[in-house]
Amino acid sequence: MTGGEGGPERALVLAPAGRDAAIASQILGEAGLAVSVCPDLPGLCGGVASGAAMALIVEEALLDADLASLAGLVAGQPAWSDFPFIVLSLRGAGLERNPGARRLMGVLGNVTFLERPFHPTTLVSVVQTALRSRRRQYEARRRIEEIRAAEAQFSIMVETIPQLAWMAEPGGRVFWYNQRWYDYTGSSPEEMAEQGWQAVHDPAVLPAFMTRWQASLKSGEPFEMTLALRAASGEFRPFLTRAAPIRDEAGRVLRWFGTNTDVTAQQNLEMLLERRVAERTVELEQANRQLAAQIVEREKIQSALRQAQRLEAVGQLTSGVAHDFNNLLTVVLGNARRLQKGASDHEQRRRLDMIVQAAERGAKLTAQLLAFSRRQKLEPKPVDLNETVSGMHDLLQSTMGGSIRIQVQLYPGLWPAMVDPTQIELVVLNLAINARDAMEVGGTLTVETANVVLGPPLRPEQPTAGDYVMVAVSDTGSGMSDEVLAKAFEPFFTTKSVGKGSGLGLSQVYGLAKQSGGGVRIATRPGHGTSVKVYLPRARAIVQAEPGRRRQPVDRQPKGAIVLLVDDDGAVREVTAAMLRDLGYGVFEAGSGGAALDLLERNAHVALVLLDFAMPGMNGAELAREIRTRRPGLPVLFATGYADASGLAGIHQDQIIRKPFPEWELADKLSRHLAGDATA
Repeated sequence: MTGGEGGPERALVLAPAGRDAAIASQILGEAGLAVSVCPDLPGLCGGVASGAAMALIVEEALLDADLASLAGLVAGQPAWSDFPFIVLSLRGAGLERNPGARRLMGVLGNVTFLERPFHPTTLVSVVQTALRSRRRQYEARRRIEEIRAAEAQFSIMVETIPQLAWMAEPGGRVFWYNQRWYDYTGSSPEEMAEQGWQAVHDPAVLPAFMTRWQASLKSGEPFEMTLALRAASGEFRPFLTRAAPIRDEAGRVLRWFGTNTDVTAQQNLEMLLERRVAERTVELEQANRQLAAQIVEREKIQSALRQAQRLEAVGQLTSGVAHDFNNLLTVVLGNARRLQKGASDHEQRRRLDMIVQAAERGAKLTAQLLAFSRRQKLEPKPVDLNETVSGMHDLLQSTMGGSIRIQVQLYPGLWPAMVDPTQIELVVLNLAINARDAMEVGGTLTVETANVVLGPPLRPEQPTAGDYVMVAVSDTGSGMSDEVLAKAFEPFFTTKSVGKGSGLGLSQVYGLAKQSGGGVRIATRPGHGTSVKVYLPRARAIVQAEPGRRRQPVDRQPKGAIVLLVDDDGAVREVTAAMLRDLGYGVFEAGSGGAALDLLERNAHVALVLLDFAMPGMNGAELAREIRTRRPGLPVLFATGYADASGLAGIHQDQIIRKPFPEWELADKLSRHLAGDATA
């Protein structure tokens, strides 16, 4: 039901018998109104649906008719519309005189009864009253459309600005956030309800913030303050927070509109300008420590589902930043090691050693986080865990020390396990180190294997039902409380003192087990020790000894071989090119796949391509396929800081070098590929 704002307003007339239609049309036409006479009730419904301002109907046309279609039109009106009907009645509008009027009132809603006979002036007056009502409805529609358009424009604006944005009631209750707020904080609308926003503020600054915010709410003056907000990763970043009141015509505050602007770059620039070059090395190690310190304890797990979602979210985040973080570490380590070669001053060497050690710790943390997030590239194969555990006995004995007795219980007839053999040893060693630290005054460490058939899991870190090969590491140490057990697999969570551990051991065990298709169970009690059981899928193939591959001796001095280096990160490309030249290689550099192909076309003497895997536009895999089309047999080596197993599917480990890489590893990989002693 729209009605004609753009043309003459139209009155519909339904009077199928007699001269009522002609008389009414004549009277309304003389009053200057457009009139459409409807032959029957379906015609009236069609006229209402196509657009009209009001309808004039004789009562007898409705009394015995099926009014379902007309009732549906009335019920389906938009919120702004209340279509007016005028019913010409022979018995008046009073219910005591006209019982049928009650039915019509229920169907038509906005209905006026006019008793016949009537004076023409009365009819014109009633119709004009209905038209005035309809015009007010049109005005309401226009205002609603303007409001919706303004709201749509506002929504587009606040969702496209680079700031986090929010709105609050006059008393300060925040009732709306833009999507950038949820993306940055990693929170949900439910978590931000009521005073939930306080959870993402720096607790040290929150009391001062609340004092100033309450003062602005009381005075109505704009608010401005710089403070730290927690990102989804747990990192705190500085934001300039501003809030301005939105007032009505009388000056009363209707709501507050606030924004949070990330000022990390500005603050970092100020710090760089204020600090001397010699102090930067100290800041690097301090920043690494602060990164771990800023990971705050999460809300206590309410259900197994929430725990699984949180662990998965952390995994996606860590894998997403791995490429850029490892690129940064490649630049830091590459330049620091080059400076080490020429450093003669003892203090300079000491500080460069600190840089290298801190960056190597960062690389190790990244690798452990990728293991937890299950983004590492694994090469599972049937493994005899009895043989693996037996071969680690001496390593475990030296790691545990003389105060701890080691027991090994190997299950006879153990099934082969489907797992990456290079990773399972790390799992056992991590668990053994955790057990050692839990037994401060000595005790017994037990490593056992078994075949197990499991039912449905009780917790998300546990495996699904099926056949598994178990390796368990148990201790007689201090055990865990329920609170500690609930957080045992979270990255960076540790009960050890500062400097005693990173909190990534169990999370790495969890990541490997889950990516391998298994899971982990922990049995523990405070004061009675802990048993961590790792379940790995049963392999259906038998374990076969892998024949050793003979390597031909290679010339570690390449004598000018040309390497095409492809990396979109200029700093990484520069430090890698310097390494290659130090090793005696000639280097062509390209910042993209297209530039690399152009250089390859113009230089037939390129002996090997060293390329970054994750690049915008044409990535490393796509570029490698194009290179092999144009230059079959040309060795290709991938340098990557992102260990996504699916992205690296089909690429052999021999073709991959992980960022950040030391010069000796780069030299070894290049020499083997140039000598043909590597798997294509």
